[in-house]
Amino acid sequence: MVFQPPQKIEDWTTAGEALADLCAPFAARGKPLSCVEVQPARMPAVARRLLAHREHMTIVLSEHCGRPLDVRVQKIVHSGNIYTRKILLVPQGVDRILEAGIMRVNFALLPPAVRKEIIEGRRPLGGILSSHAVLRWIEPLWFVRFAADNGLADLFEMEADKPIYGRLAMIYCNGEPAVELLETVVDV
Repeated sequence: MVFQPPQKIEDWTTAGEALADLCAPFAARGKPLSCVEVQPARMPAVARRLLAHREHMTIVLSEHCGRPLDVRVQKIVHSGNIYTRKILLVPQGVDRILEAGIMRVNFALLPPAVRKEIIEGRRPLGGILSSHAVLRWIEPLWFVRFAADNGLADLFEMEADKPIYGRLAMIYCNGEPAVELLETVVDV
């Protein structure tokens, strides 16, 4: 298979197009993956509080559960400067998934020490960028809802018995669009 450079999420016109592009390297067999765009005011209060902001999800979820978070890397696709990974965030010492997400990073826009730590996969992205004092701006582009029986649970190899809410966002590092994200809050 020939690697096709991804388009930037910010270039898509709908959340569905952005979702398909970002999730393509990890496309699951089974139920199709689709979402419905929602306004934050139409989300349950907890999901809205955890998603409708311009902070790192790592920080917001840590405050929500009262613990630091561990990252569980499920799968990585890395070609040239484009690094994409599918992850779960869990509270330290607790076997409970808080976030299921995908990040696509353009390593050409990040310092070597940051790239090295991301590849190591030991810490969530927000903590890495913060500890290296990378100037960043998080721009939520769409807020979305996945039905309980949607392919999102299959994609992340988890159970889902209720709708899951999320956001598609861009992180600008030093003024450049360096990281594209799908972040969903799962067991909140």
